[in-house]
Amino acid sequence: MKFIEKYTTFLKKYKIIIIIIWAIILGFSIWLAPRFIAETSSDFNVPEDTPSHVANTILEEEFPEVNTQTSIVLVIQNENNSLSVLTSDIAYFCIDFNTTLRSSDYVSYISDIRGFYFMINTTLSVAAMGFVSETNTTTIVEINVNSISDTELNNFIDFVHNTIDFFKPEGYIMLLTGSHILFEDMKNASEKDIIVMDSIVLPIALIVLAIVLKSFKLMIIPIVSVGFSIATSFFLMYPVAAAMPVFSFVPSVMMSLVIALSIDYSLFLLSRYREELIRGRDNDQAVHLMMEHAGHTIGVSGLTLVICFLGLAFFPIGLLASIGIGAAVCIATTLIINLTLVPSILLLFGNFFSKFRLLRKKQAELPKDEEERKKIELEKQLKSIWFKIGKFATKYSIPIIVITLAAAIPISIQMMKMGTSIAENHILPRQADSTQAFEMLKEDFHPGMLAPMYIVIVSNQTNGIFTQDFFTTGQELIIDIVTNTDITADSFTTVFWGGGSAIPFMFVEDWINPAHPAYNETTAVLYREMVLSRYASFDNSTALVEVLPSFDPFGSYIEEWIKDTRVILEEYGGSSDYEFHLAGDTPEVVDSVDTVYEMFPLMIGIIIVIVYVLIAIMFKSVFVPLRLIVTIGLTLSWIYGIASLIFDVGIVDGIIPALQDINALYWATPVMSFSILIGLGLDYDIFLLSRVSEYRNSGYSERASIIKGLYRTGGIISMAGVIMAIAFGGMLFSTTMILNEFGFILTLAVLIDTFIIRTILVPAIMSLASRWNWWPRKLPEITKDLNDIE
Repeated sequence: MKFIEKYTTFLKKYKIIIIIIWAIILGFSIWLAPRFIAETSSDFNVPEDTPSHVANTILEEEFPEVNTQTSIVLVIQNENNSLSVLTSDIAYFCIDFNTTLRSSDYVSYISDIRGFYFMINTTLSVAAMGFVSETNTTTIVEINVNSISDTELNNFIDFVHNTIDFFKPEGYIMLLTGSHILFEDMKNASEKDIIVMDSIVLPIALIVLAIVLKSFKLMIIPIVSVGFSIATSFFLMYPVAAAMPVFSFVPSVMMSLVIALSIDYSLFLLSRYREELIRGRDNDQAVHLMMEHAGHTIGVSGLTLVICFLGLAFFPIGLLASIGIGAAVCIATTLIINLTLVPSILLLFGNFFSKFRLLRKKQAELPKDEEERKKIELEKQLKSIWFKIGKFATKYSIPIIVITLAAAIPISIQMMKMGTSIAENHILPRQADSTQAFEMLKEDFHPGMLAPMYIVIVSNQTNGIFTQDFFTTGQELIIDIVTNTDITADSFTTVFWGGGSAIPFMFVEDWINPAHPAYNETTAVLYREMVLSRYASFDNSTALVEVLPSFDPFGSYIEEWIKDTRVILEEYGGSSDYEFHLAGDTPEVVDSVDTVYEMFPLMIGIIIVIVYVLIAIMFKSVFVPLRLIVTIGLTLSWIYGIASLIFDVGIVDGIIPALQDINALYWATPVMSFSILIGLGLDYDIFLLSRVSEYRNSGYSERASIIKGLYRTGGIISMAGVIMAIAFGGMLFSTTMILNEFGFILTLAVLIDTFIIRTILVPAIMSLASRWNWWPRKLPEITKDLNDIE
């Protein structure tokens, strides 16, 4: 309390300076905040000690062009999907398309253009068939682009789009896809999500808040708070995004958190401020009591949330680390604004904010006689729904606890069965053309075309790959992988394998020997230009085996395939003189997921210890933090159990078509949501407990303190929950499934926590625990009961 007095005095003295400082920060924020979204990326930034990181490092050193080139794929399909695309219309289109690109100002960007009509009349006619689906209903054109800047690449893609539109014959679908195009569409989807939240979710949340506060004047505060919080947090994340990878949907998550918490904190602060004014306090006293009680509550809650999210920053995965940092920054910013700017505005413009119609009405209705006032307050208390719920929960505490636990058991069992997935359809925007083209590729071609994997075979000798032993070993390796896993032989391409079969060393030996007559044959020239240049290192010491799996490279089988293949590679590495490494984006993701879930239990343990210590110190109690952790754990089991039923089991697939292709939660969703679910549970619990503790310190009995605390906070908690649910519900409108999952889990968690756990179960448990709630703290003697009015 002494600190609050000193802090309030500080705010009174420097309120104008505080407001000016925030105004200056806002100016910089408006300038730099929009650049934050443009700086986001799709880089996972995997741990350095994983097998995939070691493999990819070797890949970058020996085959730098693999990671520097960008692949753009044009997917062509007849609008009537049963008709062939091998027509004169498509033949002429491909010729015009190729000629236009190669004669344009962008020709230096192009490494090569490959497709059926460019290869069918050469000795690569067999390879040409790989660019047409088995049913001849779909064909693709692959454009490999040299290393250029993102701006240059985007300009080139725009030119390709315009060229397609100009030459496109009627009756065909032509769509572009590729890793860069998919990522750009992810960024565009994130921007659209933010617009939805700004234009739909924020106004609805503010309307609900206005209904609670019943003051247009006070509504200025949350609007200012939200605006400052969004701009400042995005501004602070701009240099972070420039220094480290920040994933594309982090701005959407930050926007939801800012809207939810900023309005939530404003509700807690302003409802207490309004309450104190109605009680007859002057403006300065009302601000002081607001900071002493509500300010203290949101301070502890916000600090705990920041710590919980910073736990994600210690994961060596760019996706989770960026979400953790982004969330921690926006929560800390929102908290600081509500604890500095908001009270400063109320203190500076007290004459404006402390005089509103509801206050005058309430003060006019307030009787002069103290006993009459207490009688009216008692009648109001007895009629309150939250007072009645408090009496019911404390009277029937044991049945409520038993029923709640019984209902939680089957749902918790389902949580134990919850699966996770690395499938790309969780992070790609559903309605984007690039996503549609990607799905067409997976259906008609090798699904791994846009996410190839690589086996890197190192001989450690110059020209070491051009020996009979190397060729034999590599060919036996591929045969073993095909035999022992569910992959087809035509998934592999390298110096010793192509088109689903081995390339004899005796042929290759002649093709690479300038003195041999076969050296100048067309097949030999094409082999050197198209195979050797891509799949052999500059000193011919290392061979690259490109793997385009016949199954989904992000599907349910891929993890098993990677682990089985690594076992085979280890066996060959131990029995030969060569090194074998599995590289590519997919092994990186698999290794990242393994690393995250190995660290996840430790993160849970650390967060539980931090929460226990903070709450124990705040309430000087051993039981309160223990009970809080148990009830939060119950909420988590319910939420993840229900999420498993929806996303794993698919109980609503028939109602929601978008869920039909989803068979598990995205791997990052449980880890991302865990921290905020802990924070949300703390938020409302601390708000309720602070009021209960306030009443108990005033001499009320245990049961009276619980019921009165719920009576005073139940309405605010429920409205805060509704506002929070609206804010998080905005993510349900996203076209990105991971945000739908995240939004569903958080929205459901808020509603269950608000209307069941904190308002019914927590009062029941506290009633049963009675005086043990506050042990070992010494409490004042009980002098008041339920019908006594403060």
